[in-house]
Amino acid sequence: MEKQERRLFRAAFSIAWPAAVEALLINVVELVDMAMISRLGLSAVAAVGLTVQPKRILLMPVLALNTGASVLVSRRIGEGCPEEANRCMRQFLLLCAGVSALVYGGGFFLARPFMLFSGADADTLGDSVVYFRILMAGQLLHAASMTINACLRAAGKTRVSMTTSLAANLVNVVFNYLLIFGNGGFPRWGVAGAAAATSIGSLCALLISLWSVREGAGGILFLSFAPHMWRMEPRSLFSVRGIVLSAFQEQLCQRIGLFLFTRLAASLGMVEFALYQIVMNIANLQGYTYDGVATAATALTGQSLGAGSGELADRYNRISLRIGYGIAAVIAAAVVLFRRELLGFFIEEESVAAAGSLLLLLVEAGSLPCCGAVVYFGALRGAGDTKAVARVTLIIVAAIRPVLSWALCYPLGLRHLGVWIGYLAAHILRWYAIRSHYRKGEWRSIRI
Repeated sequence: MEKQERRLFRAAFSIAWPAAVEALLINVVELVDMAMISRLGLSAVAAVGLTVQPKRILLMPVLALNTGASVLVSRRIGEGCPEEANRCMRQFLLLCAGVSALVYGGGFFLARPFMLFSGADADTLGDSVVYFRILMAGQLLHAASMTINACLRAAGKTRVSMTTSLAANLVNVVFNYLLIFGNGGFPRWGVAGAAAATSIGSLCALLISLWSVREGAGGILFLSFAPHMWRMEPRSLFSVRGIVLSAFQEQLCQRIGLFLFTRLAASLGMVEFALYQIVMNIANLQGYTYDGVATAATALTGQSLGAGSGELADRYNRISLRIGYGIAAVIAAAVVLFRRELLGFFIEEESVAAAGSLLLLLVEAGSLPCCGAVVYFGALRGAGDTKAVARVTLIIVAAIRPVLSWALCYPLGLRHLGVWIGYLAAHILRWYAIRSHYRKGEWRSIRI
């Protein structure tokens, strides 16, 4: 039994660590982006921060489709049907291309209303609109790359997606240096240069993703470009329509909750909102890493259930939780010990850095329940139980967290401290709710 447990641990860890490293690298690049942009002033930080939630709201349909792709591809691989898995990947790529063209085209033309609704003022409106419009062009490329990588992760090929993200992020950082500040003979574009660098990185990611699934590469998943292979077959996607719809509802609730949460922080003023944006980026350092561990839970749950073993899926999920909790503890300890130095990369004012240091302690207090909830979410998505994930997200993220944070922020007068106390309470509640649902075991009997 112990030997088998070690084998399962190695299988889970081999999927989890590249996905976690990939997520960590993505967040590190976001922090580098923010550090570079912060040299342009707090108004530039606030302007870019205003685009985050609108960008994520527009990403919702793509993420929902990618959830469906992950579930279907992992199940078909677990059933021993690689041809069906490849057909699913092609169908979701076609669907993603059409949806993202509509979504991001609309985002480009409605950039100004989006930014005004996000809370932009005279100091931030111009930069935020320019940044958002350039970003929308790159998101078209990014969406296709994300769909390919979602399918690769479902097949357990997380090292490929990690390599893709690493290369794209390095390109992003290099062009940040060149285009934000006008180095190396390039024009000084400031905030617009940061958006252009991100879009160039997205192009790089797409090219690498396509190369990794080229025909003849030797992997389980590959793209054939024969014309007859690229016809839309809606019937092949019907089995996951409920999963995609619930995943979209989850994303909608998540983004509405985050939008309201961010809007609350923006109402406190430019300095407070810039501090919120910096602390949230550091918090995401952990959250995105947990997403990497959840990737292992999603892939292995789907493959195990496809092979007809709910018990094996549960064992993989327990192992994924142990891996996640270990990573969470290490990162939390590092952030607590070096929080002042970390904030020093973004903030020069001592009083603002001191306030940020206190907020980071609240973030780290919620690191373990945050990790547990994310991994449970990943396991349930792999089983196709996206309704439960959507329900918990609706109640806690979209409803309880914004209301509780507002009550602590304004009626009780805690301002930005109240925002982050609400953040901590919501993570604990979310972990308890989704853990309780997972333990009922209903996810084992879902058929796709």
